[in-house]
Amino acid sequence: MSLRKTLLTLLFLAIVALDFQPCVLGESKAQENSKKNKVEKEKPRVVNGNEGHPLLWNEAVDIDSLDLFYGPGGSEGAPDLTGKFTYVGADTKGTQKKIYVKDDKDREWTVKFGPEARPETVATRFVWAMGYHTDEDYFVERVHIDGMSGGVATNVRFKRRHSGFKEVGLWTWENNPFVGTRELEGLKVLMLVLNNWDLKVDNNKVVRPSKKSGEDTDERIYYVGDLGATFGKTGSLAHDLHLPGDPPAGTKGKPDQYAHQAFIDGVRDGAVRFHYKGKDPSTLKGIRVENAKWMGNMLARLSEKQLTDAFRAGGYNASEISTLVRATQERIRELQTLK
Repeated sequence: MSLRKTLLTLLFLAIVALDFQPCVLGESKAQENSKKNKVEKEKPRVVNGNEGHPLLWNEAVDIDSLDLFYGPGGSEGAPDLTGKFTYVGADTKGTQKKIYVKDDKDREWTVKFGPEARPETVATRFVWAMGYHTDEDYFVERVHIDGMSGGVATNVRFKRRHSGFKEVGLWTWENNPFVGTRELEGLKVLMLVLNNWDLKVDNNKVVRPSKKSGEDTDERIYYVGDLGATFGKTGSLAHDLHLPGDPPAGTKGKPDQYAHQAFIDGVRDGAVRFHYKGKDPSTLKGIRVENAKWMGNMLARLSEKQLTDAFRAGGYNASEISTLVRATQERIRELQTLK
């Protein structure tokens, strides 16, 4: 009788287990689908060009009076290095190490480490000065961050978070509301002047003014949101053979390499042939001579002091600044003298 009770008990447990298993599996599957849906929801979308009021460029005025040391955020927007910064968390997007911090004025920042910090800070000055939207970036040589491992960050880029704009999605170079316009070709020329070799779609952002800003929230502002792969050279000697620190696509923040790379190879059928070896060079083909000269003439309005201030903002030393200023001026002259 005892054996019978034992068998019945085992049979009962087996039935319960079978009844329960689908429930467990179903719950696991639901969780899996929920996570998948969350990832899909968080994945940035390519914005439809008909959405809102698309904006790429605002006419640059008083270019020769702009402060290229502090850039679009001005001195009042710069991080106060005498204040306190507190670690908030890690930013896992992108290839460079980034963290979130908050200062004692309740402003939030994204802090980027690595070789992009210097060139990206400088590049934002140029893009902003030419009338295009850009982030508010500042280069910081050394800062203490409470709660961060090690406590001290060196040679980093601070970018303002929640600076009055909200991300909407992405845009592509090939399909956007500005294809064929002087303004889009001007932006491409600017990327070439900077030697920006990383023109992937993930770096092209669309934002709108946040409701709190009081601006026109129907605007959809198109801009290049990552300018770190600049002021080096586009492409190594061979894509299959390259030295450490010399990636096949290009380098970042290398003044000598930037200065020694050719810029324009010539003109064919009214389009400029640029010496560009970065990712997807087809993106930058077909730029008309008149549009390249337009951008060159705008860049020429920047004084040598302004150029120097822009590179000082990136923490370059005097010798590097001299190299970068001369190389940039030479590129501007090449654009202006196109025929």
